[in-house]
Amino acid sequence: MLVVTLAVVLPLAACSDSTGTGSPSGWGTPAATSAQPSSQAPAEPQEPGCDSPCYGAAENVGTLGEDTVVEVSGMAGSVRTPGLYYVVSDEPGTSEVAVVRDDGTLVASIELAGMDTENAEALAVGPCGDDPGTSCLYVGDIGDHVGRDHVVVYRAPEPDLDDPPGTVDADALEYRYEDGPTDAEALLVDPDGRPLIVSKAPFDEDTGETGSTRLYRGPADGGELALLGEIELPEPEDGFLAGLVGNVVTDASADLAAGRVLLRTYDEVLEYRAPGQGADVGTFPDWPSRRVPPGNVLQAETVAYVVGGCGYLTTSELTGSVDAVGCTD
Repeated sequence: MLVVTLAVVLPLAACSDSTGTGSPSGWGTPAATSAQPSSQAPAEPQEPGCDSPCYGAAENVGTLGEDTVVEVSGMAGSVRTPGLYYVVSDEPGTSEVAVVRDDGTLVASIELAGMDTENAEALAVGPCGDDPGTSCLYVGDIGDHVGRDHVVVYRAPEPDLDDPPGTVDADALEYRYEDGPTDAEALLVDPDGRPLIVSKAPFDEDTGETGSTRLYRGPADGGELALLGEIELPEPEDGFLAGLVGNVVTDASADLAAGRVLLRTYDEVLEYRAPGQGADVGTFPDWPSRRVPPGNVLQAETVAYVVGGCGYLTTSELTGSVDAVGCTD
């Protein structure tokens, strides 16, 4: 969580292939080998070319009201019901997620039985660990401002959002980092239902330097989060907020079928694209990457691919405003 008073607008356009669908069968397959990402810096984000279709300019499409989510910290598109999105708030004791349309209007609030978060900072929808052919909702209680010795990822089968239930049962999957307590706000899930967590790098106000951003992966049903490697983020083109709080990752989203990953920072959105079919999403820091339109939201906290379409949403933690980035062709 962060409170600032100014936003950065980067009016960029970029391009991306879009091959994902709303079907869980399109999760993709991990590579036969699980090569670890290196600590080498990936290629600098590409200048916008145009691999059709292209991302267009961001457009404000709505607002998440305080009656829907007090302080949005995570967002993920439903795979079972494309066009709807889950959002979660980061205040202690959160026990539910809200289901909203892309304009922020509330569809339903769903209680996750057994969920009682300390600092829920991320959402993901991905394959279930015991049944990769179905989709599960993952709530990442992974924020850490006080150095707690473990984090929890809550997992529940995706409900039918055409007839939303009031409550769904959730498994509480407990994880510990192999190298000690870590603050994080970004969660992905691989095709085997294993969580991937991107750390929120510490920022030294005295030196103005940001520490290392790290990528971890854990077993599908809880256990140790193994360090896969570091992510060398490029310096932002207009890094006003990075200068104040560091160049830190606040959210992530994956389109496994298309081999794409988005990383959200306060200033930018980076898209990583797999170099070939079946690339292990755990190696995404080594994939070619580029800047894509970041939207105009104040204190950007989330990013979520559109399921079954082309584009993504990003939201403001401070005001709840929702920006959509679509495709031009």
